[in-house]
Amino acid sequence: MRSREGNMERFGVDLLLRLWLIGTIIVSCNAAVSKRSYESQIPTQGLYNASDNVVILNVTNLKSSIYGDTKGWLVEFYNSWCGYCVRFAPLWKDIANDIYGWRDIVVIAAIDCAADENNQICREYEVMYYPLIKYFSVNANPSSLGLTMAKFDSVEEFRHNLTDLLVKEQQEGRGTSWPNITPYRNYEITNIWKWVPNTVKYYFLLFEKTDSHLGAEVILDMHKITTIQIRRVLSDNELLCETNKITNFPSLIVFSRNETQKFLKIKVATRDGIYNTIKEFVASKGENIDEISSTKSHSMEFENRNPQTNNSKHLQVTTKPQSTEITNDYLYQLDLENTIRYSISHEIPLHKTIKGEKMDALKKYLNVLAEYFPLRHGNIFLETIYDVVKKRDNISGEEFSQIIKSIEEEMSPIYSGPSQWVGCKGSKEGYRGYPCGLWTMFHMLTVNYAIIRKSTEHEPRKILEAMYGYIKYFFGCADCSQHFVQMATKNKIFDVSNDNESILWLWSAHNEVNARLAGDATEDPKHKKVQYPIIEHCPNCRFDNGTSWNEENVLKYLTAKYSYKGINYYGSVEQNKNTGSKMKIRQERLVLSKYTSNKKIGWDFTIFDISICVVLYIASAVILILVCIKFAVKRTYRKRAYISLLGKV
Repeated sequence: MRSREGNMERFGVDLLLRLWLIGTIIVSCNAAVSKRSYESQIPTQGLYNASDNVVILNVTNLKSSIYGDTKGWLVEFYNSWCGYCVRFAPLWKDIANDIYGWRDIVVIAAIDCAADENNQICREYEVMYYPLIKYFSVNANPSSLGLTMAKFDSVEEFRHNLTDLLVKEQQEGRGTSWPNITPYRNYEITNIWKWVPNTVKYYFLLFEKTDSHLGAEVILDMHKITTIQIRRVLSDNELLCETNKITNFPSLIVFSRNETQKFLKIKVATRDGIYNTIKEFVASKGENIDEISSTKSHSMEFENRNPQTNNSKHLQVTTKPQSTEITNDYLYQLDLENTIRYSISHEIPLHKTIKGEKMDALKKYLNVLAEYFPLRHGNIFLETIYDVVKKRDNISGEEFSQIIKSIEEEMSPIYSGPSQWVGCKGSKEGYRGYPCGLWTMFHMLTVNYAIIRKSTEHEPRKILEAMYGYIKYFFGCADCSQHFVQMATKNKIFDVSNDNESILWLWSAHNEVNARLAGDATEDPKHKKVQYPIIEHCPNCRFDNGTSWNEENVLKYLTAKYSYKGINYYGSVEQNKNTGSKMKIRQERLVLSKYTSNKKIGWDFTIFDISICVVLYIASAVILILVCIKFAVKRTYRKRAYISLLGKV
């Protein structure tokens, strides 16, 4: 009997421990991803790979890399389909190579916001346009969203801005483990060896003007060489300049431990020129030249391995097996669906808060989609989204994303086929895609608005205004958005007075953009930026001289191509004949409160789900504790009874 009770007690305790462990796992199911080192980075993503000296970040390693580090972090938030990002990528690679020797001080990194898994993290860091460069300082706090860097057009311009930033960091007490890049402020040089490590044999003072970056850059270039130390002296240190008879800037003085100071002649007053002057002097003293040269050798070796890196026209992309090429001049349903899918599920949710003019633009955009976008299974999906948003004065990107997901789950299936490009498919990944799809969608909307608009409705600019607002406030490529807004203003988009003029205005604007981007690095070599329609698709769209357009025939061509009747369902899944075009639920079941409460938090658990888990866990733990107590009390009672019986005997 005692053995059985002991086994029962052990079973109860063991069961309690097991359930406690399970409960702990459930409660912590929303815990943060374990910290990963950026050194185990993704080999390839978007526009970069590991050989570019650009650290590739994503949602799993960004925070663990940039926060609490002894290095500063420069992160490019970009979008792999953004034309400006494609043109900018070679420059970002050049920057990474140019300051590769500074990698223990500042890290060059990038994250592709076009990847669905990175959507939430890009929204959290308030990425409103691409590319966006943010600097995260040494030992950055997790509450920091980084310092936004200004745009630049050259490696030199960027390096100067970065140098100023690093100097400021050190002056404010950060970067204490870095080499000293702040100006030398003493007025005498008799005790320069007092705080210098014993490994240092040569001490250099570089005199330069107050707006010069040479000193700091050379110090950073050569900071790993333990036998030398370099300090910069600004021209406003007048006493030190006069004492050493410095009248020309830059000037270089070197001190040896057992020798007097010596002036070194700078042959070329550049970063490389000063670097070589110091290198030649140390080499003349019999020091190991290879040790000194190693600081820059990696960058040179990289350029030899990858001669195309510095070619601004080069776009590095990953080649994927291609399906049968689509060459016919069709409007594809999958292109339209893939465009709207990316727009509402990825691009709009990137915005942290949507309000004011941006909210007005969103409502106009959703309104034209709800009325004129041809979803194959019916437009209740888009109508419901619009009904939810139009009642709001503001909305967060995260909340908008949850609304889209909730309605999509409730109404599945929404789309007629897989998420892929057909007519807008590029010859390689990174070409065409979403920008092509967006043009296609708005062409389709202008045409079908003109065909089927309500008899009581006469807003010839309705589609164009929705397009203008969307591109101005939501289109991720900042450079593209700015160009479009400028072009729209110049071409008087708000003076369009009828439906046909709206169709032709967009056609003309599209051709103007094609002309501007012809030959650009973003151009797909197999899909040139031409003036369309080409003669093969519309022989009568040009007059006999071949240089001017017959707009009447162009209008006929556009109307035929972009009307609902012209949609090609290549790749789409045929509708189930038993369900027709109806959704799985009725529209009246969809209410606003369903999509604005019970926000989800990780692993698709809602707050309610987690609460239930916690309650069940606590309840089960209490029950098991009571069971164990009961066993313990019962066992004690039996022991006492047994002792009592022995006493009577």
